[in-house]
Amino acid sequence: MKVSELQEKLIKFDPGLDVLCYTEDVGFTLLDIENVTIMYGERKRLVDGTPTIKIGKGPNSVELVALEVTADF
Repeated sequence: MKVSELQEKLIKFDPGLDVLCYTEDVGFTLLDIENVTIMYGERKRLVDGTPTIKIGKGPNSVELVALEVTADF
């Protein structure tokens, strides 16, 4: 994704929102942004302290901007 494309997508969202990045790919070194979307989720930590998110609307969920990335580009 080009800088201009990313700017066009991000300008649509509330500038006070947190931005998260995720991929379903594993074992990658370089990532390409595929899309920018809104998601709802509840931030959590696993027992070992690893950050995670429970995706979906719920009593403790917040609105987030999500960068969808892939290693396949």
